[in-house]
Amino acid sequence: MKRKCLLTIILLSLVSCGLSSKNKNSETSLLNIETNLLNTLDDNQKQALITFKDLLQDKKHLSILEKQQKSILEDLKANQKNYNLQDKLKKTLNSEYDKNQLNKLFDELGNIKTKQFLQQLHIILQSIKDGKPTNFASSNFNNLNQTLEQKKEQALKYIKDELYTDYYLYINGIQDANYFFERIMSLLES
Repeated sequence: MKRKCLLTIILLSLVSCGLSSKNKNSETSLLNIETNLLNTLDDNQKQALITFKDLLQDKKHLSILEKQQKSILEDLKANQKNYNLQDKLKKTLNSEYDKNQLNKLFDELGNIKTKQFLQQLHIILQSIKDGKPTNFASSNFNNLNQTLEQKKEQALKYIKDELYTDYYLYINGIQDANYFFERIMSLLES
């Protein structure tokens, strides 16, 4: 009896060590993704990455995420579609920044798409900062009473809100990495 108990304890310890080792390997793999990516980025892309990471930790955009969550849920309910997704949307979405989740996104996108995303993000942020008139041609900026600085702030807020919302919809399994990429690239190129 003692021998069986001892054997059971040893087996449980081995299984526990194996699971712990697997988690460490997964974390190491995700950290390697970030290291490898950083080694291939130019200075502009690195700056865009820093801006993106800072944005993901900024809770100012949480209310926009909550509105988007409610809107998607209402649309799904109205069309009686995707009940599994409805269940996810009924719960509070995770909006805590996790470096591993960001690395997982970059892993799913691959280096080429990640670099395209960061390059385009840098370009749009720089053009907003420079106040290029083409960025303010849409009907959202036709308020003649707005100064250039106000238009720049409005454009920057819009971009940040959309990035924040789409990223957290991705990490909560509401949309996949490719949808995130396509939607954000479309937004950044407009």
